Amino acid sequence: MATRKYRSKKKIKNFFIFYTFLCILFVASYTLSRYVEVEQGTSSIDIAKFNVSVNDINVSDGIPVQFNFSESSTFLNEKVAPNNSGYFEFIINPDQTEVSLEYEFLFNIDDIDKDFKLAYYEINDDDIQHEISDGNYIENVLPLPSNEKGFTAADQVNIKVYWSWDPVEDFINPNTDNYENKNINVIATVKQKIN
Repeated sequence: MATRKYRSKKKIKNFFIFYTFLCILFVASYTLSRYVEVEQGTSSIDIAKFNVSVNDINVSDGIPVQFNFSESSTFLNEKVAPNNSGYFEFIINPDQTEVSLEYEFLFNIDDIDKDFKLAYYEINDDDIQHEISDGNYIENVLPLPSNEKGFTAADQVNIKVYWSWDPVEDFINPNTDNYENKNINVIATVKQKIN
């Protein structure tokens, strides 16, 4: 019987020790955490500028990019004709842009003639003939210049796209064959290069 009483006293004693320990922890933690400072602040973040135009049309405006065909001695300015070749150009002006860029041009020439082809393109008159990929597609990257201001007007890119209209096997009758006002649809995309 004494052992039973002893066990119950021991349980009560242990309970009081545990309870006292919890109370001490609570009081100590409350005392230690009494001095708290809460600060709220703001910081400004500078956002990089994006200001790109193609042939003097801002790419963010959603206006179709316009371009002109080069002159030739065999046809009038801004006209094309069978058995000839020439170029048209795009001038990308990234002045004040503060991010690296990538650009893409997609040409739809199906409306002109099966013998009208895009031959190659040159960048900034570098005399290197860059191949136009399948699907009449051009793409390239403009890495951010090392100066602190980003791109300037001096960093503009001049892309000349050379075309040729191969000899036509059949004669074209201008009265029956409609060769007026054909369209080259161009999707010009200039966007921030990620990483």
